[in-house]
Amino acid sequence: MNKLTYETIIAGFMEMAKNDEKIRAALIVGSRARTEVPADEYSDLDLVAIVENPSAFLDDTDWLGKIGKHYLTFLENTAVGGGKERRVLFEEGLDVDFAFFPVSALPELEQDPEPLGVFAKGVRVLFDKDGTVTALVHQAPKNLPAPQMPGSEEIRNAIHDFWYHAVLAAKKIRRGELLDAKSICDSYMKHLLMQLVRTQNKLNKGLAFDTWHGNRFFEKWADPETVSAYKNLYGVYEEEDVWRALHNTMSFFRETAKDVCVKMDLHYPEEGDAYAAGLVESLYSQEQRPV
Repeated sequence: MNKLTYETIIAGFMEMAKNDEKIRAALIVGSRARTEVPADEYSDLDLVAIVENPSAFLDDTDWLGKIGKHYLTFLENTAVGGGKERRVLFEEGLDVDFAFFPVSALPELEQDPEPLGVFAKGVRVLFDKDGTVTALVHQAPKNLPAPQMPGSEEIRNAIHDFWYHAVLAAKKIRRGELLDAKSICDSYMKHLLMQLVRTQNKLNKGLAFDTWHGNRFFEKWADPETVSAYKNLYGVYEEEDVWRALHNTMSFFRETAKDVCVKMDLHYPEEGDAYAAGLVESLYSQEQRPV
């Protein structure tokens, strides 16, 4: 038997689709279709299919056997576009995301900035039985809205949200809910911090500067000082280290948020910052209470 490769997976899907009228189009997106940050040996395959009925492929796995032997498969929301995808780990360690969108979703995809941004980075159309996807892909760069800086209210909300959760994390630590506190500090608060880091980079390097989505390629697009600072923002599952991570996260957020506010000519909530930080310090100095 021939060794399974990403190209044979693609060929297998195309062969299956040739005899299935429910599959109207398929395209490759992501690293295996773009020139900027192209695929490397660790990259997966992102295959998007436009079908009559997505549930026929999302709720069933028999069709995977026509493509190759797989060991793991599960459902997940797509990163963009509001769809669902079946993620699969095939033999040879090949991981593939099969995203299925109904034909009826095409008008929405034509207007949604997130999938348009993905298409604009690079697409490889495998087949298009109706010609609709090819037109969408060609128009994607033109239809992509101009990048915009977050508004003042969005920045203000993120700053207040962060300091509120700093106090909440401290209360959780003191109550003995260490894992919950660590989750707030290392996930929720870091998400708010990333919003400000992205904004700061766009303010410094221009609106068109690409900060990708999620935490993708953070080490490539963030400045070295920010990357270095992040090394001290996470803690292990131990009380004193969670306190350390919380304090460091607060300090770095304050520095970043103030810089953003100065550059955007916004008021920084010094009073709210000081009050929240004072509560955190007060809680830090207390004895741990039994749950």
